[in-house]
Amino acid sequence: MSEAVDQLTGQTPSVQPSVSQADARASLRGRRRHKLGLRGALAALVLGTVTLTALLIHLSWSYTARLNVADVVAQLNRQIVASIHHELHGVLDYASAMQEAVRSIFFQGTIKTSDEGKREFLFLALLRSQPSLSWISLGFPDRGFFGARKASETEIDMIEVKWDAATHTAQQRTDYYTPEIGDIIFDNREFEPSTYDATAQPWYRRAVEQNGAGWNRVSNFPGSNRQAISTSTPLIVDNRFVAVINVVIDLSRLSQFLSTLQVGKTGTVVVLNRNGNVIASPDPSAIDQQQNGEMPRLQTLSQDNKLLRAVSDYLSRGTVDLGALSETRQIEFSDYFLTFAPLGFDDWVVVTVIPAGDFLATIERNAMLLISALAFLTLLIAALAVLSANRLIGAPLLRIAGQLRHIESFDLGGIVRLNSPLRELDNLSTVLTQMSRGLASFQKYIPTALVRTLVARGVEASPGGHQQVLTVLFTDIVGFTGLSERLGDAIVPVLSEYLELASAAIAAHNGTIDKFIGDAVMAFWGAPMPNEQHAIEACAAALDFRRRLRQRCTKIERSGGLPLRIRVGVNTGRMLVGNIGSSERLSYTVIGDAVNVASRLEAVNKRYGTEILIGEDTRAAAGDAILVRRLDTVTVYGRMQEGAIYELLGMADERLREPPEWVTAYDGGLDAYARRDWAGAAELFESANAIRGDDLPSQIFVERCRKYLASPPPEDWTAVSILSEK
Repeated sequence: MSEAVDQLTGQTPSVQPSVSQADARASLRGRRRHKLGLRGALAALVLGTVTLTALLIHLSWSYTARLNVADVVAQLNRQIVASIHHELHGVLDYASAMQEAVRSIFFQGTIKTSDEGKREFLFLALLRSQPSLSWISLGFPDRGFFGARKASETEIDMIEVKWDAATHTAQQRTDYYTPEIGDIIFDNREFEPSTYDATAQPWYRRAVEQNGAGWNRVSNFPGSNRQAISTSTPLIVDNRFVAVINVVIDLSRLSQFLSTLQVGKTGTVVVLNRNGNVIASPDPSAIDQQQNGEMPRLQTLSQDNKLLRAVSDYLSRGTVDLGALSETRQIEFSDYFLTFAPLGFDDWVVVTVIPAGDFLATIERNAMLLISALAFLTLLIAALAVLSANRLIGAPLLRIAGQLRHIESFDLGGIVRLNSPLRELDNLSTVLTQMSRGLASFQKYIPTALVRTLVARGVEASPGGHQQVLTVLFTDIVGFTGLSERLGDAIVPVLSEYLELASAAIAAHNGTIDKFIGDAVMAFWGAPMPNEQHAIEACAAALDFRRRLRQRCTKIERSGGLPLRIRVGVNTGRMLVGNIGSSERLSYTVIGDAVNVASRLEAVNKRYGTEILIGEDTRAAAGDAILVRRLDTVTVYGRMQEGAIYELLGMADERLREPPEWVTAYDGGLDAYARRDWAGAAELFESANAIRGDDLPSQIFVERCRKYLASPPPEDWTAVSILSEK
């Protein structure tokens, strides 16, 4: 037992004579030379197995393949259905996302539906960014219509139909554009009479009647008559219905996608609805009919297409009820393999047709060559080969693979050396053990938790990122420059303890630490792990950090040490998150305007004497989960857009749901201030200052009110503070 313990701990038993390091290495090399080599073992096993089984494999492969043809066809069909499902739902998701983007832009008032220039630019840009879409349009209650149409890969048309209420006539305006790299060139404009009434279209009526988003079958548009599907939804702005948004996908695009699929050697695929009508087909005549506004018929296409004729003939028998089909069915019919699979969208069914000869011709020619006498011998030898390979190679490799998974997840404590009779595997285990020791030291320099998450989610370590709504936090120490000058080298333990407290608070609330920059800490929430509560978690982390620091300061002050105060800025918004940097050095971080605002908010604390400030998007996202004071409306340094800022007071709970009395007084003061009621505002701010006691923001606004009482601002004055410093 003692020898085993000594071997595991790397110690030499006391009863053995000591040896030098060089002698130990020489002894280890000697032992490895006497172990069986991996390549020698594999060569012997493979040579023996292949020699004995080659004849059986050559003669029996046809029989085995014949038995497995159905499985091969089923797998092939599953891949085809999955590919179509992925493509279709990807296009549908793009359409739904585009519809929601347009709705949000108009709903938020970023662009008004009546602003022709901006909405035209918006539709052109969106349609150009999504090659799978054919139309983005608006239908108005006055029967009017406005939309962007992708007429071809090299032309985008902007079409508007306006109705004259007096004459009950309509005129259509068509603008032609040619996309170029980085630009869209206007080509021509045409006017013509029109009878197109948007309110009479099925997509418009369905959206209005159901008062929500949904899918439609469409074919009629101004200047276009193609078979398509669309998603439409009503647009409500300021509680008023203003239009119906409609995003369209031509069915011919789905047919063109089907033409790129390889179905066996000579097979084909077609998408039908439950009534047996063709939705999409790679047949060129089907694509032509869809582009001309006609719905292809299976009976018509089958006249010149023998593969589709097999489908039509089988359906005519009534054996398969497409209307009741709920799972994939595979049939061998008239020298064809037919597969019917529900697509999971609307009532569509994917049908694949593969001639049996694609798989069976060679098998049938060689089936007579089967020599059953060799089967038992080959199976026996194969079993022995597999057993030996598993013992010598498979099992050790599985154990080493388990060690690699520990390294992959940075669980370096689980790495132990594994002995193997094969020299190469023994060497590999030794290298893994040494590598784990090196990584154990290296991981102190990198965010281990972040690396584990990125590896687990399969995020490749290469430059790239995506836009996402996240919450970011910045914090630093008040007066750190002066403190570091006074303490000199003694600042290091103080800074280390401060960063430990920040890290603990951020980790406790599921945040991702981005970086330490001197005394500054940058962290964000919502990536790489999704977190719907990212704004709430960030606020909770900021408050938790302040609480931990205050507890530390209480202990430090008792022993005569220096207390620390912090300033924190939190903001929520759309930002770029991902691996930012060069191909040689990357940082998983966030960048964008919302990040800059968070940094500015941290600095704004100094102006108002506050500790934690949050942006209005964070306030909206956190909702009733937090208690805040609306501090001011400002434009921070480097931005033109104004926004409300809030002082974070705490997390709302059953004991603390309503804001304190001084917050109510302060909020009333802000409202009076915005109404130019300087006297009333000053009185409310003085009340807030008296209740809270020495409230700097209240004092600042009292001074502003007194200044405006003495010298009122101009008529175009707004209650916005412009911060000209970082």
